[in-house]
Amino acid sequence: MSPTPIEIAETFFAHWTANRIDEALAMLSDDVLYDNVPLPDIIGRENVRKFHAEFGIGLAFKVDWKVTQIAASGNVVLNERIDVFTHQSGETITLPVMGTITVENDKITVWRDYFDPTDFDKQLRKIKRG
Repeated sequence: MSPTPIEIAETFFAHWTANRIDEALAMLSDDVLYDNVPLPDIIGRENVRKFHAEFGIGLAFKVDWKVTQIAASGNVVLNERIDVFTHQSGETITLPVMGTITVENDKITVWRDYFDPTDFDKQLRKIKRG
């Protein structure tokens, strides 16, 4: 029996939090749309990998994506999260996020997150100054 879209989303976020980046990325379709609003769209699993690697996810930053609410309508999973990025210095970025994940054939085909870039940039600048 295939996992439900909610189970797939929960596993996906759990992989990121456990720093199992390759396992998380393997859950994406080859041609996934990663719409990290308001940033430009990213198409393709390997481009998503590159985006996160360039930011330092799994290296300079570890993530803890705390899902606070989750619901599904068909194959679309809505998730409200508090994303905590812990820098190797110990400083953190804490960011409220609202997102959707679309699941088709047990793969994530669309990953869309909405967040406040001003808040994120302000916290990131503080870490870079430290």
